[in-house]
Amino acid sequence: MNIYRVIKYLGIGAIPGWLKIAGLLGIYLLRRRIAGVYLDPVLACNLSCKMCYFSDPSKRSELKGIITESTIEMLEKNVFPYTVKLQIGCGAEPTLYKHLPSLISRAKKSAIPYISLTTNGQLIASRKISLKDMVDAGLDEITLSIHGTDRETYEYLMPGAGFDLLQNLIKQLSKIKKEKGNRFLIRLNFTINSLNLSNLRDNRFWEIWEENGVFPDIIQLRPVQKIGESAWTDFDLSSLKRDYHSTIGNIVSRAQKEGITIMAPTLKSLDMVATPQGASEAIIEDISYCYVSPTSVYKSDYDITSENIYSYLRRHHTGRLLLRSIFCRSKSRSSNVSKKLNYKVS
Repeated sequence: MNIYRVIKYLGIGAIPGWLKIAGLLGIYLLRRRIAGVYLDPVLACNLSCKMCYFSDPSKRSELKGIITESTIEMLEKNVFPYTVKLQIGCGAEPTLYKHLPSLISRAKKSAIPYISLTTNGQLIASRKISLKDMVDAGLDEITLSIHGTDRETYEYLMPGAGFDLLQNLIKQLSKIKKEKGNRFLIRLNFTINSLNLSNLRDNRFWEIWEENGVFPDIIQLRPVQKIGESAWTDFDLSSLKRDYHSTIGNIVSRAQKEGITIMAPTLKSLDMVATPQGASEAIIEDISYCYVSPTSVYKSDYDITSENIYSYLRRHHTGRLLLRSIFCRSKSRSSNVSKKLNYKVS
């Protein structure tokens, strides 16, 4: 999570843009942790989920590669010391990387405050990689991506996944939660379309969790959006709007009663898939967002072998840029559109 998103999720996202820039300038001048690192250690996936670009054969063939040991060593030296959060798994399946516990341990030794893993969980469920080992190494949160809460929907929308394995994973999560409590968080990412919308009715969403005596700590409901070519072609949100109160609204209401943090679009914001992003937010994201994969690190002109995050920012006169942004604000400055979704957090 980059710094702007941290501010927004803490409930103070309405503060003026110049004040956010001033805060980032303070972090920069004090050389505090400034980067949100989003790491794909492997560019591959074990599934072909219908709403994902990995269901497109041509895109799937393009994405390949495993991060090298030398890159990880350079991350430890030049990136991790300046990282406020490490998100492992962004656009691919990280559990295909066999050395995740070691990677998490190395990141924790760099004192990164928060480490999260986003996964479909199937390889964890089949014990190809150990959840306990990752948690013991310092994993703070797992984000589980699922697209159905009954066997038929889950296995149809996530080809290659098994519902029995999902249930096994929830059992593992329940055991970990009993041991770790709030020191380890479960986040659920559910992408909604016209097919799985019915899974949000009545108690259908909750049954697989209730059976194992555990609930997610955070639930993220995301309306489907086109993020590339995929097997799924229905991006019409009319059914989501028509049945909002008995589906999305139903989950929001129950989550609030259970004390679960819920991130979901309101009825009014369903059509606002892309978040309008002001100039100050664009600057903050440009500086703090650091994507790492087997083929790239941060910016195209960043050389991880010879400079750290701060030496790169100094080379680009970031302090001067931030000062200008505070004192030379212009209403004519253009805004970007972010693919991050509009949520109400409650």
